[in-house]
Amino acid sequence: MSAKIQSSRGFSMIEVMVTIVVVAFGLLGLASLVLRGLQAGSDSKNRTTAVTQTYDMADRMRSNPNGVKAGDYNNLIPSGSASACATLLSAIRNGGSGTPVVGVGSTPTCSGTGATYDKNCWQLANKQQLPSGAGAVCKEATENWYAIFVSWDESRTGATNKTFWIIFEP
Repeated sequence: MSAKIQSSRGFSMIEVMVTIVVVAFGLLGLASLVLRGLQAGSDSKNRTTAVTQTYDMADRMRSNPNGVKAGDYNNLIPSGSASACATLLSAIRNGGSGTPVVGVGSTPTCSGTGATYDKNCWQLANKQQLPSGAGAVCKEATENWYAIFVSWDESRTGATNKTFWIIFEP
């Protein structure tokens, strides 16, 4: 009987070590899920902000019909951006292929009057509320509709990689 007792003494220690390893892997997996959940929440917040900012500019344009008629909102690209309205609109015409990116411009101040004030305050809000946020308003030359774009850096690499846009008639 003493031989059986001797052979089972180390067995409990091995069970404890295996349990610790299994629990450690489980906790690492749980930590990974928590981090992914936080990232998804942040991404969702950025998308919601982009949608809100896009519709904010549409509302600004609707509240200034004289500025829209005068062409004050045509082709508003942030200063310092490499994007052009022709490129942005062609991505929409191609069914969204070649997702448009507005790109980061310089930080404006909330100044000016009319459409200039709207553009500057809107760009400032984009920049403050979104990582590397910027926006553009482009008018389709042959028709009476506008496209409003808001871009941001979802991957936090310094390069704008997500864009939300709408098309509307004021």
